[in-house]
Amino acid sequence: MAVACAIVALLFYIALDPSILTILTHSPKKLPVTVVLVVQLAFELPPIFGLMAMLPRIALYSWEELGLRVPSTRALLYVLGGFGAAILVGDGGSVLVERLSHHTHHVQDVAKIFEGIRHTPALVAFVLYGIVVAPIAEELIFRGFLFNLGLRYGNFWVGAIFSSILFGAAHGDLELFLPLTLVGFVLATVYYRSKNLIASMIAHASFNAVAFYGLSTLRPH
Repeated sequence: MAVACAIVALLFYIALDPSILTILTHSPKKLPVTVVLVVQLAFELPPIFGLMAMLPRIALYSWEELGLRVPSTRALLYVLGGFGAAILVGDGGSVLVERLSHHTHHVQDVAKIFEGIRHTPALVAFVLYGIVVAPIAEELIFRGFLFNLGLRYGNFWVGAIFSSILFGAAHGDLELFLPLTLVGFVLATVYYRSKNLIASMIAHASFNAVAFYGLSTLRPH
């Protein structure tokens, strides 16, 4: 019963989360980025803390078995390899989708917010959210819980495909569904091979950091 309730709650969160960001982004009143961040954090932090409290019981693994520990040298090597692979499949998937859809100027809602920020503290807060809060939250949900759920009732492929598809869908962007699903698969592989959730968090954060760097080069000066 606890597992079923947790799955329903997580699927509801995954379905609603991108809608919150989209509504705030396209608000006719052009809400300040600080408001966007506060609302987003208010929506995300409670389920994060709740999931962390329930995770060992729901996943039937201890904290150590879930991989919430300091990464070993071996785990860090998987981080490095996973980071490179995530960049490769993320960029390659985006190029493939652009060629198939013939849409060469697609801009994410996150990118629209980032490019529109002019207040330095808000910009710093937004970037920190993207490379700290988001990777922690998403790795807890998609790798810590959903991947382990698939692994518990199936095998690596069930867990990786199941969690990766939901990871791609959770970002609420049809044109980025394929590349983000591929990135999710890479992160699931990093987690599975390293047996370390912190490792997948670091790989995820590094991928997001590179994405923000790319966006920063496009910002008007």
